[in-house]
This record gives sequence, structure tokens and C-alpha cells, in this order.
Amino acid sequence: MLCFAKKNVQAIQIFITIVCLLLPMLSVAQQSVDLKKFNVVAEEVKELKKTDLVLSLKQLTVYEDLLDALTIEQNLLYFKLVTEIYIEQNKYSTAKKMANKGLSIAKRLASPSILISEILYLKGFAFESLGDISQATKEYKKGLEVAESLHNKVQVASGLINLGAIAYLTDDYKRSLVLLNDAYNIAGQTDDEELKGTVNTELGIIYSHLMQDEQSMAYYQQSYVHFKKAGMLLAAHNSLINIAMAQTYNEDYEQAITVFETIIAESNKDTPSDNMFTVYSGLSWAHLTKLDSNPDMAYQYLLMAKQYLQFTENLDFRLQFYIDEANILYELERFDEVLISIKHIEKILANHQEMPQVKKEVYVGIINLKAAVYYKQGQFQQAYQTKSRVIALTDKLYEKEDNRSIAQVRLRLEAEKADKQSKILYNQKILHEASLHQANLENKEQRAYLIISALVALCFAWVLVKLIQSQHKLKVASNIDTLTGAANRRSLMVKSHKAFKFAKTQQVHLSILMIDIDHFKNINDSFGHSVADKVLAQVASLGVNMMRKSDIFGRYGGEEFMICLPKTTIKSAMAIGERIRLSINEYQWPFNNLEKVTVSIGVATLEDDKDLISLIKRADAQLYQAKITGRNKVCGP
Repeated sequence: MLCFAKKNVQAIQIFITIVCLLLPMLSVAQQSVDLKKFNVVAEEVKELKKTDLVLSLKQLTVYEDLLDALTIEQNLLYFKLVTEIYIEQNKYSTAKKMANKGLSIAKRLASPSILISEILYLKGFAFESLGDISQATKEYKKGLEVAESLHNKVQVASGLINLGAIAYLTDDYKRSLVLLNDAYNIAGQTDDEELKGTVNTELGIIYSHLMQDEQSMAYYQQSYVHFKKAGMLLAAHNSLINIAMAQTYNEDYEQAITVFETIIAESNKDTPSDNMFTVYSGLSWAHLTKLDSNPDMAYQYLLMAKQYLQFTENLDFRLQFYIDEANILYELERFDEVLISIKHIEKILANHQEMPQVKKEVYVGIINLKAAVYYKQGQFQQAYQTKSRVIALTDKLYEKEDNRSIAQVRLRLEAEKADKQSKILYNQKILHEASLHQANLENKEQRAYLIISALVALCFAWVLVKLIQSQHKLKVASNIDTLTGAANRRSLMVKSHKAFKFAKTQQVHLSILMIDIDHFKNINDSFGHSVADKVLAQVASLGVNMMRKSDIFGRYGGEEFMICLPKTTIKSAMAIGERIRLSINEYQWPFNNLEKVTVSIGVATLEDDKDLISLIKRADAQLYQAKITGRNKVCGP
């Protein structure tokens, strides 16, 4: 019995040993089977991440501890997909780390892979979103070099799009147009709907930068269609955001609000925080700036936007938040808080000399808002100094307006010129090839003749292109009167026409003030143009600082200003006119022998006027009454 028991124990020990040896083998076999599924899972993730980022990342991270068993190409695919997801989630620092890991593994490859190009682009975008434009450019260029070496059309176009975006961010619109048009043409040769959506988005943005609103909107709408075809809901929402922002810029506020609310209704847990911030920020701005402005509702939407700031590393969104906050708090007359918001803005824009044009314009606007706050607080010396700074910055901002205008016109005609240049070069190529085919290459005289002919043709083409450029070198008028910083007559009339139309349609009040500086010719003759210009600028500043957000103040011509006051009765308009008159009358002028400047003001309110001009004429008639009855007064019906 004892012998039998010993044999059983030995048998059990042998069995246990065999099981222990087989278990790792079974585990390895199971692992091998799972790894074979990686490519299938990766393809599933590519589709899934269009709608569900969290589940996509969860499926990928199963392989996090198995990377050593994957091939190098599978590793690159893993890190590319993970980086894409982190970027979609606005986690740019994490995305950059993932991209670096992938690129480190790529060094083991014997030959380039297109995945390297894609990862470099993703790394570049992470840098761009974190505000490092210089490093982003370097990564985009590296990625483009790899794509070109592999002759991959889609990735070449992607690289051109990335560099085109960098170009317009740094005000190089000409280069941006060339790069984006090249990308657009390449995308048209592919079936890649995502690529087509992306390039249309970027073209929409640059057209928006250069105030070509109709073309910008057309590109945004095309991008939306392409993204929907690709099944990319999140990207399609980006296009809708761009459309709504364009509508806001064009003062089509109700339509913009509808689009923003549609995005909110369709959003889910995977909607990026940057998107949601932009949507609520857009709603906030629309409610603030529409004719029936609602600052309280605007502030509520801004607070909703603020909750998404904690999830983003994008400095531009923080900048936008503080800009919106400053403007809304100003309307709510919370002036001390406005100055706190402005401090945040100035900190972000500390190096404003190196900013692109768009941010420089934002900076000037914020300094102007600060001047308005000082005025409201009764700090008149600080208000004057700050407003003087605004005027100086505005002059500097638009000192190269001619060049910007040329860029705008070039943008509008870029496609036409590109076509003409392409036809010229193509015709030259055909002519040159036909001539070469017929020529006797051994005859040096004929060869010289062909070369000279080709050079002449090229010179002619160059002259023709320059002629086209010269013919369209137009000056696009700015909306701002550069001397006073107020709206110019064109902008003043366009906005006032809209306010008049709204007042007639909604049957609400609307009043017009016509303001003229008394004895301005004497000031000009006695003190010179320099002092007279400063008087104009200061009168404009005093007037603007008394305006509500919905009011429209501008230079009507010469020493005459006009104010359009929506939803304002004749009684309120007369009171506003009187406050402006007193403010100018009591102002202490910093010029020797110029003790006082006065204005005469005429007021009229909407009655049965058929158009804005008739209302302006009635206000002008009241201004005449103020002049002939002694000046320095406000006259109304």
C-alpha cells in the first residue's frame, strides 16, 4: 500500500510539472492569436473613432502591454491611431508624447513608411495647438518630405494643407493660397472625402481672413458635405461651427444661433471640449451683439463655455474666453472685473509685436475697451492716454493696408490667375515639344532659335501675368476711419441701414444724432492740421465711449459725425445728445490757447420715414437749427 501511494504521488508530481510547462506555451499561443487580430482591430478603430473616441482608445490599449510582440509597422500604426485620438480629445501634450514614441520606433525601419509622415503631421498639429508655430512648421516639413519621397498623393496634399494653414496664421496669404490650391487640386484626384473636407475647411478659413465672405461660406459648406460623406460626425460639426461663426460675423445672428443649437443637440460624450467651448462661446457672442442684445444670457452661455477650458491646452481658446468675458462684463457695467479680464488678455498677448495681423487687431480692440472702462470710471487722464495709444496702434496696424488689400484681391482672383498661368505654361510646353520634334537637333542655329523662342515666350508670359496682377491691384476700403478710429461713412451707413430695416420690420424706436464740431475751420486755420486732427480723434473718442454695444457711431464726413441709436426714443436720444455735448464742452484740451471745443447736435426719431436718408435729413435739419440759434446745443423736434 505504501509503495502504491508513493507511485501515485510521483505521478501527480509529473502531471503538475507537465501542466506548468504547457501553460506558458498555451498563453503564448493565445497571445499569438490575439496579435494576429491587431490589423483587424486597427481597421475597426479607424471607423469607430469617427463617432466614439472613448471606445476606440479602449480597444487599442488592450495591446499596450503587447507592443514588443507587434511588428514595427504595427507599432507605428498603434501610435498613429492613439495620437489621433488624443488630438481629437484635445490632449495635445499627451498626443505629442505618443507621436515621439512612434517616431522613436520608426528609427528601426530599413526604409521609410508613410506612417512616419502621418505621425509627423500629428506631432506638428500638437505643437501648433500648443502655440509653438515654429516647431509645428518643422514637423510638417519633415512629414511632407517623407510623403514626397514615397509619392503618396494623399499625404503630400495633407502636408501642403498643414503648411498652408501655418502660412495664413503668419499673414503670408500668398504662400498659403499657393499651397492650399495645390492641395485642393491633388485632393480632387483622389476619392478621399476626409482630405477633400479638410482642404475645403482651410480654404474657407483663409477666405474668411481676407473678407471674401461668399467664397468662404461656399468652402465651409463643401467641407461639411465631404465630412458627412466620410461618416465623420465630429469633423462635420467643425464645419458647422465655421458656418455659424461666419454667419455671426455677417450679423446673421438668429441663423447662427440655430446652427449652434443644432450642434449641441447632436453632440455626445465624445464631442471634443474645444468644439463645445467654441459652440457656447459663439452663442454667447451672438446673444451679445445682435440688435436685441441680451448681455445676461450671453454671460450665462460664456459660463457654460468656461467649464470646457479645463480640458483644453489651446491658448487661443483661453484668449477668446477672456476677450468675450471682458466685452460682456463691460455691457453688464462690471468695470473692475473687465480690467481683470484685460490683464489676462495682455498676459497672453505680451509679445504683441510678433503676433499675426488678426491678433494685433484683437489687441488694439482690447486696449480701446480699456480706454472705455477708464472713461466710465471717471479716470479721464488714463482714458485719454489709453485712447491716444489706440490711435497710434491703429495707424501702425494699417500702415501696410495697401499690401493687405492686394492680398485680398489676389485671393479673390487666385483661381482665375492660376488657370491663366497654367494655360500659358501648357501652351508653351506643347509648342516647345512640337518645335523640338520638327527641328534638326544637330543644327546649332535651329537649336539656338528654339531656345530664344522659348525664352521670348516665357518673357511674354511673365509680362502677361504681371499685367493681370497690376490690373487687379485694387484698394479694398477699411471699415475704420483711420484718423478717428470710428466707423467710416461706408461702414456707418451699412450698419445703420440694417438697424433702420429692423426697426421698420419690428416696429421699434430708432433715433439718429447728427453732430458737427463748431467753428472747426477756425481751429484748423489757427492751430494747424495736426491739432485739428487730434481734436477730431478726441471728439470721436468721447462720443464712442458713451455708446452702448448696439449703438452705431461713425464719421459722416469732415468734422461731422453720426450716431444711430436702435430702440431709442426721442427723449432718450436727446438726453444722450446732451451728455455728449457736455462731455465735449467740459473737456480740458492739452493745447496752448485752445480752451474749449463745442459741438452742435441735431436729433430725429423714426416716424413715417420710408428710408434711412429721409431720417438723416430730418436730423440734419435739426442740426442746422442748433447752428443758427447759437451753436453748442442739442435740437430736436
